[in-house]
Amino acid sequence: MAEVQQDNGGGKGKSHQKKMTIRVDFTPMVDMNMLLITFFMLCTTMIKSQTLNIALPSNEKVDNVEDMNQASEDDAVTIILDAKRKTGSFDVDSVNGKVVNEVYYYFGKPANGADINSAEALAANNNLQKSEFLSDQGINSDGTPKARGIREIIQQRNKEVLKEINALKKQFKEGKFGNMETKEGREQAQAKYEQEAAKVRRNDKLKKPVIIIKSTPQASYGSLVELLDEMQINSISTYQIDNMTKADSVMLIDYQNRHQKLC
Repeated sequence: MAEVQQDNGGGKGKSHQKKMTIRVDFTPMVDMNMLLITFFMLCTTMIKSQTLNIALPSNEKVDNVEDMNQASEDDAVTIILDAKRKTGSFDVDSVNGKVVNEVYYYFGKPANGADINSAEALAANNNLQKSEFLSDQGINSDGTPKARGIREIIQQRNKEVLKEINALKKQFKEGKFGNMETKEGREQAQAKYEQEAAKVRRNDKLKKPVIIIKSTPQASYGSLVELLDEMQINSISTYQIDNMTKADSVMLIDYQNRHQKLC
């Protein structure tokens, strides 16, 4: 609170200029800050920090490097994020005003290892395909959600791992990992489920894909985040973010020239 004090001078005859003294009282502000701090402390929900499981590479000795690279190429799925193009610019969503995202993918080597500098070889061997980010629709016969778009592609390549993970989820819901009636029991069951799921993801006997994520400069950050979420949803243990290569760019341009109408 600010107070103003006036001084009349106390004398007679001569007029003196009035002096004003301003004093600011910060006590109400301090009280308000303490009330706000107490309010936020009482209303804040304590959230357990979430951790991301990272699959570290094996330190086992590999005698034949060529066989190892060949196996990786067979399991590799390259996903390329891009923006939907039109003549001179990019297509923009009329609702949110953002650039429309597109997603492409191919299995194994780009252009199946063909010479990308040859137009004929590229046209005959361009193995790039287009997909979309689509939500699940319907239920499969085993009770799991029916995936569509790029999620369906990922699940098809990782079906052996997902089969084991879905079996663990069923056991968890049935209470086979612990007593689900108490909070402590649920936490123990959740910890045991995550431990068993990690063993499944590390099981080298199961066929697992290696996802390589790439993006053009026009792709949005949101599409990258959405694709990283798909890695967690579909229990992908090995994936990496890499730069676009010349082969990727040539295949992308060739695909768009042959399949899209630039308007």
